[in-house]
Amino acid sequence: MKTIELPGGIPVFLSNLENKVYECMTEEFTCKEDLSERDVEIVQSLVNKGVCTRTQKDGKTYFSKTRGSL
Repeated sequence: MKTIELPGGIPVFLSNLENKVYECMTEEFTCKEDLSERDVEIVQSLVNKGVCTRTQKDGKTYFSKTRGSL
């Protein structure tokens, strides 16, 4: 288990698998097509936890890490 801190100082626990996918998201936006089906499900759980955000542009889905205000 790993913990990361969301904007506002809220700690969130991630499993080792979720942390691995989270750390692999180095680009500003990661396209859903570039991820495996398993990774898409894991990123969706990160979106549900508020760790990542999902945006749609030009008919494609992109995921990115949540950014703080600072």
